[in-house]
Amino acid sequence: MPVMPDNDWNFEPLTNDVMFHLVFLNNEKARTALVSTLLNIPEKEIKGITVMNPIQFSDAFDASQTVLDLRLHLVNGLYLNIEMQVRRFSEWTNRTIVYSCRQIIDQSNREGFGYSNLEPVIHIAIMNHTLFEDHRRFFAKYELMDETGYRYSDKLQFLVMDLKAISEATEEERKQGLVEWARAFTAMDWEQIRKIENAGVREAVKQMQTVMSTPEQRQMIWSRRLAQLDRDSQLTSARAEGRTEGENNLGQLVSKLIMAGRIQDAAKVAVDAAYREKLYAEFGLNTSEETDES
Repeated sequence: MPVMPDNDWNFEPLTNDVMFHLVFLNNEKARTALVSTLLNIPEKEIKGITVMNPIQFSDAFDASQTVLDLRLHLVNGLYLNIEMQVRRFSEWTNRTIVYSCRQIIDQSNREGFGYSNLEPVIHIAIMNHTLFEDHRRFFAKYELMDETGYRYSDKLQFLVMDLKAISEATEEERKQGLVEWARAFTAMDWEQIRKIENAGVREAVKQMQTVMSTPEQRQMIWSRRLAQLDRDSQLTSARAEGRTEGENNLGQLVSKLIMAGRIQDAAKVAVDAAYREKLYAEFGLNTSEETDES
């Protein structure tokens, strides 16, 4: 298959989760290199990796709805769930717990399962925002431990890479290769990503070229991007409409309070949300509010 030239118009970053999935689904060397770096284990110790949820090319693929995490099983005895997450998710930690526990339940449902052969489940989030603003880390590992740091179990772990905090990486994290992969994920054109001197990243770049040279896969990539743009536009419009409605409601409430001679209440509703909601109900004003995006 002919490879498309390296023009910016045909570059799609690895933060596009369809691109991410297709690259690491189809290139074993890139997949092994990424897992080796994220888990900090030598590639030669990784005996094999099975992709448990490969993308199926069919009319059923929905660019706006399909969840494109990468579920892997290592022959070494590990289950991984790797997600490229570029948007904030208000219940992210709860979501990752549910996803990870589902993989534990899947193991327990297998014939011949015993507690002694439960394999660890590791959820890895590559995020284009900071998960905990009061605990900003470039690469963090969370485990089940007590208040002294004594481990309860190693069967459930969560790794988080913050692509907004690359500059805060430690020297050890740089030596591990995490920064090179983070820069590959955030590269916005072929020139940037080709400057990264990392064998695994180079394999990923080759696969990215192949993806963009395959009409069916390229269409999936672009469909995902357009679906995300549409969703972002809808959320922005909804927020703007919500702000306008909220401002109108507040203005009406203040006017009614002033006309009723309730000057102290008029001042209080500007700073006390709970009291404001109470008075909205009293005066019969509609206060439907937008929920957080997911």
